Amino acid sequence: MSGVRKRAWLAGLAIAGLCLGACSKDATSQQTADSQGAGLNVVTSFYPTYAITKEVSGDMNDVRMINSGAGIHGFEPSAEDVAAIADADMFVYYSGILESWAGRIEDSVETDVRKVEASSTQELTAVEGLEDFDDASAKDPHSWLDPLMAAESARYIADELSELDPEQADYYKQNAADFAEAAQALVDEYEPKFKELEQKTFVTQHTAFSYLAERFGLKQLGIAGIDGDVEPSPKQMAEIKAFIEERGVKTIFVEPNVSDKTAQTLAAETGTKVEMLSPLEYDPQNTDSYLDNLEAQLETLYQSLKAEES
Repeated sequence: MSGVRKRAWLAGLAIAGLCLGACSKDATSQQTADSQGAGLNVVTSFYPTYAITKEVSGDMNDVRMINSGAGIHGFEPSAEDVAAIADADMFVYYSGILESWAGRIEDSVETDVRKVEASSTQELTAVEGLEDFDDASAKDPHSWLDPLMAAESARYIADELSELDPEQADYYKQNAADFAEAAQALVDEYEPKFKELEQKTFVTQHTAFSYLAERFGLKQLGIAGIDGDVEPSPKQMAEIKAFIEERGVKTIFVEPNVSDKTAQTLAAETGTKVEMLSPLEYDPQNTDSYLDNLEAQLETLYQSLKAEES
C-alpha cells in the first residue's frame, strides 16, 4: 500500500474508533444483511466467506458482508466498514494473504470481536505456472474454488461459531457436515467428467483456479498472475501466446466486473474465443447456494473444454 493510501486508511480507522460508541449494528450501504433479529452479529469480508458462513449459520444469526461489489484484491475497508467489524461478535475473512488489512484492524481499533481466518486450517501453496511468471513464494489464496477446501472452511467456521454459541453447536456442525457432503458429491460428479477429456488445459484472466485445477486434474495458466490487477510483461505475454499455441487452447476465460482488455488482445492475436468464468470473488447477485454457484463455473469449464475436442 502506498504511503498516501496507508495514511488515509489509518485516518479512517481513527474516525471509526471515535464513532464506535454511536454506531449501531445496521449494515452500511456496502453491506448485505439477510436476517433481522436475535443471534450473533457476524460480519464477513466478501462473497465466499459470506456465502459459506451463511450456510453454516443458517437463520440463527445476522450474517452480512462489507464488500459485495468491489474486487477483493484492491479492496480497503471504509471507516464505516471498520466500525461494523468492531461492533460485531464475529468477523470472518478468508486469508491474510488476500486481505492483509484484516490483520491491521485489531491493532488499530479496540474491540473484542472474534476474528476468524476461514483458510487458516489449510495448507495454501504457491502457484505452478510458467517460469518467472509468478513469484515462487507467492501463495495462492483462492482455495474456496476447490469444493473440498471450501468444506474445510465451513467446518472451521462451524467450530468458531460453536465457541461463541455453544447451545447451537450441534446445529452449526450439522450444517457444515451437510455442506461437506454436498461438496464431496460435486467432486464425485465432475472428477470423471474432467478425467475423460483430452483437453485439460485452460487459460484464465488471472491465476485464481489452481486449487480447482489440481482437484480435477487440470492445468491452469493465468494471464495476470495471482493478483488480477497486475498486468503481464511483454515477455510473459509472449510465453502465454506460446503456451496457447503449444497446448491447442481455444478459449480464454475472463471474469465479471474486471477489465478484459489484455485477454481480448491476446485472444485476437491467437485466434481464441473469450468466455466468462467467475472465481466468485464478487457477489453473483442470486439466491443460489455457494456450491450451486461453484457448480455453474465447473459446468462452464467442462463444456468449454469438451467443445475444444470437437
